[in-house]
Amino acid sequence: MKGGRKNLKRAAEAPFDLQQGQSIMQVVSHRGSNLIEVMDAKGEKSLALFLAKFQKIMWIKLGNFVVVDESGREEAAESGRKVGCIVSQVLFYEQVRVLQKSSEWP
Repeated sequence: MKGGRKNLKRAAEAPFDLQQGQSIMQVVSHRGSNLIEVMDAKGEKSLALFLAKFQKIMWIKLGNFVVVDESGREEAAESGRKVGCIVSQVLFYEQVRVLQKSSEWP
């Protein structure tokens, strides 16, 4: 038996660094089964896709912080698509506290 869920939880709890094209956003509202509305540090709102592999393992509440990959945000706006970001990680309380003390916090 493979440890898919166990490895996913371990990867989520491990410390990380933001990659290029990733940013920290706050969850504003839920829009459906796997769509959430997020807000960046400038106050701009956009829709983000919450991948199915996270749905049964991690839950997102309003006000939580997530790391999103926004590399296709400009392309989505130009082509008229509504979803512009993909959630790559949900941040836990301890991770938020560590990031707030570092320079990566928006």
